[in-house]
Amino acid sequence: MDTPSTAGCHSREGGNPPAPSPGTAGVPPATPSPSPSSEPIPGYPDPNESGPPAWARAIQSLTGPWTWHNLFSWIALIGTVLLIKGCFVDQYTIPSGSMEPTLIGNPRFLHGDRVIVNKWVFGPRIPFTKVRIWEGEKPKRWDIVVFKSVDPKSKHPVLIKRVIGLPGERVHIKDGAVYINGKKEDPPEDLRRVLHYTTKFTLSPTQIRAYFLRMARENRPLDVLNAEHPSSKALYAEMNHYHDRAKNLDVDALSDDEVQELTKTVDRDVLNTVRQLVELGMQQQSQELVYGIRPEKEYSEVPADHYFLMGDNSGQSLDGRVYGWVPKENLIGRAAGIWWPIGHHRDFTGFTRTWQGWLLMLGPVTALIALDLAYRLRKRTNTRPPGG
Repeated sequence: MDTPSTAGCHSREGGNPPAPSPGTAGVPPATPSPSPSSEPIPGYPDPNESGPPAWARAIQSLTGPWTWHNLFSWIALIGTVLLIKGCFVDQYTIPSGSMEPTLIGNPRFLHGDRVIVNKWVFGPRIPFTKVRIWEGEKPKRWDIVVFKSVDPKSKHPVLIKRVIGLPGERVHIKDGAVYINGKKEDPPEDLRRVLHYTTKFTLSPTQIRAYFLRMARENRPLDVLNAEHPSSKALYAEMNHYHDRAKNLDVDALSDDEVQELTKTVDRDVLNTVRQLVELGMQQQSQELVYGIRPEKEYSEVPADHYFLMGDNSGQSLDGRVYGWVPKENLIGRAAGIWWPIGHHRDFTGFTRTWQGWLLMLGPVTALIALDLAYRLRKRTNTRPPGG
């Protein structure tokens, strides 16, 4: 009996043959995909963390990350700005018309003149104080200076006026001119058509109309008026007529042309009554011009370390003639020129003709830009990913 041949076949007792390895079939073995790393790349968000809330991310988009390093950078930047504004240079807005036509005052945003002020020239001060680190130049007659008001009732805590009287001088205003120690003091030639100093207030037609608009806005009876007098009745009738137009007005923000347009139909007799009321109010508020006018020593002689300051718009300026002498420590700096609006650009001291002036103007800004660029470059270098 023939025995079956086993060549080329497997015995059933040995089970199924093993599957061939893919490698043996010419296919490389599959490489398992690596598990994601649990460590984030420096400078990039951690995918394993949910991150700060939306409000915090919004703030950080402006401030940068909340780290000690960033905090110290902000402190350095703010400190630099305060140092520059406190000791070197700053800008101020002209709030009123007391220095017209030299400086145009308007409280509306970007309407009035902006002046650049040299704080270094009189000696730098410790920011937010009147203490000078050292004494610089002394103010000169006809300088335009910015100073802290000595009048507690002043509407504006920081004012700008022109230096007229120096320490120890006797000042007297007469016939539109200033007399220093008994001798007439003529202003520089370019100011002679501008400066004419008065011994009493005068009110412009626009000011009277603006006062009327304020009265119409309130539309209330006045204690100083006899309600039965014909002029009072006419005033009250006009106030009532204009009330709807004036009740929501910010009169201080109106230009002269806007005031004129709004009040063009107001009766002249009514405006004359308003003028009398305003002048009476000035007398009641003791806004009498005495310093530099009355002959007594306390009103005519400038004390040591004090200055006599006046506005160029003499008839409508609440200045040293009312509140007296200004101490030296109240002086903030000298107005170097008008930088805004561009059409009003003017150099008062010749600073733009010197390299020191340009350094004063551009140096602080350039330094701030350089600090910001250096910080951004350092931050970018530190957060660059490995191999980037």
